Amino acid sequence: MKNIMVFYSLLIGASFSASALDVKQRFDHLDSNKDGFLTHAELEPQPQLLRNYSTWDKDQDNRISLLEFKQFLTDNLY
Repeated sequence: MKNIMVFYSLLIGASFSASALDVKQRFDHLDSNKDGFLTHAELEPQPQLLRNYSTWDKDQDNRISLLEFKQFLTDNLY
């Protein structure tokens, strides 16, 4: 029984790490100019993402940081 608990603990830990990596990979893919932010122009080819632009932009600086992107995805998609 102890081995099963250890296995599940490792599996859960790995899935959280994989989720964080997946968010970073998605962000990096969308960040076409590699400046560390997503802009309205970078999201234009993704209308389903662009719809949520103002919701993501918590500090209203007209760009989406990795933290804003991660918070929105984890709050709404995971």
